[in-house]
Amino acid sequence: EELIDPKEAAGQALLGLINAELGEYGDAKANFQTAAKSVAEAKGELVRVLLDAGEDDAAEKALANVAEGAERDFLNGRLLEARSQIEAAIKAYEAALEADPQNVEAAFKIGVLLDRIGDDDLAAEHYLVCADATPPYLPAVTNLGILYEERGESNAALDCFRQVLAYNPRDRRALTLLRDAKASRTMYYDEREERERERMEKIMRTSVNDFELSVRSRNCLAKMNIFTLGDLLRITEQEMLSYKNFGETSLKEVKEMLAARNLRLGMFREGDERSISKADQKILGESVEKLELANKSAQVLENLGVSRIGDLAQYTDLDLYRAPGSGQSVVQELATALGAYGVAVRKPEIKL
Repeated sequence: EELIDPKEAAGQALLGLINAELGEYGDAKANFQTAAKSVAEAKGELVRVLLDAGEDDAAEKALANVAEGAERDFLNGRLLEARSQIEAAIKAYEAALEADPQNVEAAFKIGVLLDRIGDDDLAAEHYLVCADATPPYLPAVTNLGILYEERGESNAALDCFRQVLAYNPRDRRALTLLRDAKASRTMYYDEREERERERMEKIMRTSVNDFELSVRSRNCLAKMNIFTLGDLLRITEQEMLSYKNFGETSLKEVKEMLAARNLRLGMFREGDERSISKADQKILGESVEKLELANKSAQVLENLGVSRIGDLAQYTDLDLYRAPGSGQSVVQELATALGAYGVAVRKPEIKL
């Protein structure tokens, strides 16, 4: 405070911000009342301090001096919320967000109120506005992660907590939430994978005679030593057509039968799966234009100087979250686009 000239309005405004941060609302109120005589921004800060101090009536009077616009709409929303007028508060916050689409405080407040009344989908949309902002509004990103976790979307929740930690590695709450989400996902995936394994084993053992295939197709399959669905899922179209007397008509019949069960020929062929960690070198050399990204994501890569898919693959999700202009949606789009070519965004382990 020794470096601040309390005689100047700007100095009073700065002292007000410091005192408000320290919870010294009485001093902050006095600072902003003085500064508000010549600093327009101080009028809004005065309303904030009065609301923080629980002086709603005084805040309402001070609000009349704030110029119309996003700031006034937002502060009006806070006043209405303090008076438990939730629907009116949401409308005021929406007006603030409409006037200023980058008003993350308004988006956050709407998200919180919608979350409370159980409108998860709309709450998530507003939290995502904050997660996509530059820089992101971290309290909203944390809330978004919690919401995803409550809906059983563990991977999405983990991404949110990782985004918070990309900006603040020491955020104890995010670290705790990340640890809990990882434990929840591990338990969920262990159970789900076991159920899926048992389901697939049952499918693989199913006899082809259990399905409505023509006599000709059944006889052809028997001659090829194909007796179960598992046998079908390990053979390709080309291999089937290479057998004598097995033609396009029988192939179409078999493919339709499999498609009705979300299966396809050759899907469990040994060694046919491509490891993501061994992505095709040709793909890594391709231009990122091949990914057909939205303008925002493409701009982020341009700012980073990334021109090839292989260059992008060198970045971790934490790097991408911190990139100028990036956000939750950008990183998700990049991960999805890379995944389509068998490449993954690296996610280094975070020490818990």
